[in-house]
Amino acid sequence: MKYNDDEFTMNQLLKHLLREEQTEPVCPDCGLTLREALHIGKFGCHTCYSTFSEYVPQIVERVQAGNHKHVGQAPLKSAEKIQRKKRIEELGVKLQELVEEQAFEEAVIVRDEIKALKERGESDAG
Repeated sequence: MKYNDDEFTMNQLLKHLLREEQTEPVCPDCGLTLREALHIGKFGCHTCYSTFSEYVPQIVERVQAGNHKHVGQAPLKSAEKIQRKKRIEELGVKLQELVEEQAFEEAVIVRDEIKALKERGESDAG
């Protein structure tokens, strides 16, 4: 039996039908497809985040070489600010622990260090 070029083989028909069933997710607001978002490297609107939410962890993991958290560098302008904020948070936890232990003399020292860090941050911003 000879096939015409216009005729579909059973294999071609099945591939076509499977392709139709496996439609790519599309954002209902902006019309962006997942493939387009991956290609341009960003989403088109706020609805894209919920539309593609199940794919985001896989995308981040692939971009971050297996890590689930962003491991890039902070901008140089913000690096000192971020370090100061982390230090203040750490000292805040320590202060709370010292107060609970009723180690008030040490707590005063930690409180003063937090105050100095906050003042330094305000003077840098101003």
